Amino acid sequence: MKKMPDSAYPSESEPLTYSIDRTEAGEAILSNQVTCDTAITICVPCYRDHAAPLLSGLSRLAEAPQTGLLLFDDGSGDETLTKQLAGHIMKYPGPARLITAPQNAGRAHARNRLVAMAESDWILLVDADMRPDTDLFLSRYVKSIEQADGPALIAGGFTLRQVTPTKKTRLHAAQSALSECLSAEARCEEPGRYVFTSNILVHKQILETVRFDDGFSGWGWEDVDWGLRVAETYPVRHIENTATHLGLDDTETLLAKFGGSGANFARLAERHPDAVRQMQLWKIARLSQRLPFKATWTGLCRSVAKTEWLPISLRLPALKLYRAFRYGEHLA
Repeated sequence: MKKMPDSAYPSESEPLTYSIDRTEAGEAILSNQVTCDTAITICVPCYRDHAAPLLSGLSRLAEAPQTGLLLFDDGSGDETLTKQLAGHIMKYPGPARLITAPQNAGRAHARNRLVAMAESDWILLVDADMRPDTDLFLSRYVKSIEQADGPALIAGGFTLRQVTPTKKTRLHAAQSALSECLSAEARCEEPGRYVFTSNILVHKQILETVRFDDGFSGWGWEDVDWGLRVAETYPVRHIENTATHLGLDDTETLLAKFGGSGANFARLAERHPDAVRQMQLWKIARLSQRLPFKATWTGLCRSVAKTEWLPISLRLPALKLYRAFRYGEHLA
């Protein structure tokens, strides 16, 4: 097991005091030793993410001194990155800790670990590649807590307002804008399905009773599974309190994620058959199982999606079909 060197953390000359502890699992925990009562703990899972736009932005918000911050580095194994993350922890105005895992265990594990370490009743889950869209980001969530009658899940949604797509990432931008950057009103139509854990406030009771499923491997669909399970028992509210997703993928990465997440989609379909069978994606995936020359059509769709000089109006449908064809390989 790789040991995280203490040299990756701030030196003894830093003006703020700090402590480093280690768990039985080999995690290194850096604390800025700031103590105060907090209504919200901001929990950020990251893997090879610098998270600078998010962390510096949160630190400047008026409510930051009254919010805790937990950052879980899921085995990045990068000493330079660890030192940068540690610097943000030391500068955060409220209580803050960095947990550095010795090896990667996946997003579900990272989130579950953050929940276990959070000390407040309300937890704000934010992905490392997000940036709040307004200075009211934390205050709106604080107001939502005041309006809540009990444990609830409050989803803020996300946008692409603060990111400029490149030639390499414009397909992902188009896909996100159409399928994920939805208004609160649109998300409320299927509240469990549109829970994107890149930006949600949730009561710890929910996170302790409805845990993220470690059975989802790699990328894709663990959020939807969890949101649907939460909605079975607890209220799910959608509000307009967005953050920008800065981490757009290039087309090759996007195709790899879509092509490699078929097993996760099949797991989702098995656990939530009624919800999944309403999705156009599932319907096309099922039809594709009877498609002659399917491998040829799948390859053609992939090629069209990758061709940058083609219009998005052609590339986006090709991307969707490619995804559905690959998912059909995994459905029973």
